[in-house]
Amino acid sequence: MQSSVLKQIASSPVYNDGLSNRLAASVDRTRFLGLIVGESISRKLDPEERRLKFKVPDTESSEAETWRSLIDIDDEIFPLKDLQGGIIEETTETPAGETTDMVPAEEFLIDDEDLDSDLKTYPAPDSDVEDSDDDPTLVNREKTLNPL
Repeated sequence: MQSSVLKQIASSPVYNDGLSNRLAASVDRTRFLGLIVGESISRKLDPEERRLKFKVPDTESSEAETWRSLIDIDDEIFPLKDLQGGIIEETTETPAGETTDMVPAEEFLIDDEDLDSDLKTYPAPDSDVEDSDDDPTLVNREKTLNPL
């Protein structure tokens, strides 16, 4: 990424608010990634003495260094037509006389009745008189009129 674009991103209020939110997060992984992003962008932009360094044990591990190194990757964008240049392999149809090692789908179907045969059935519960008071269709909710 170009340094001027990165400086513009790092000085934007959206970036600063997002970084602040990540550093204040209660989830450890979110906070860790916020620390890494802040240190990575600062390392890319600022000289050695002005770099943002949190000096947290988590950010000094080899995993943290791997995450920080992602900012140095410079990917090239290629046209989509290059994806079709020899990557797609043509398949050949199997002649009708040859058999394949595939199992027919019918052999995988399982009868649901066989699965439930060992389960104990329970009778439906009797109706409870107290529950009839909770029926929302029986509640009368008269709306009060707004004062004039």
